[in-house]
Amino acid sequence: MSDLTNMINEARIVWKEGDSAMALELLGNPILNENEETNFLMGEIYYSRQEWGAALNCFRRCLQISPGSGAAQTYVDLILNILGFFHTDQFNP
Repeated sequence: MSDLTNMINEARIVWKEGDSAMALELLGNPILNENEETNFLMGEIYYSRQEWGAALNCFRRCLQISPGSGAAQTYVDLILNILGFFHTDQFNP
């Protein structure tokens, strides 16, 4: 396995163990910025933390790198739906 794959796998394991901050730190290496898998994993971590803006940026970066990524597009659509949601009864007393 390459060093890149090892770094991504290590970050995935750390995240699954519950330390999302450490996983993001591991993935923050500039070498990994142009990697679709890295951006997707970072997007999933931000999504799980409900950091919608950061997650959206990561998934859109995935789509720039690999325009055919259906999973990344699905996350983009989900996040846009979350951000665009409003409950009409909230505004109608």
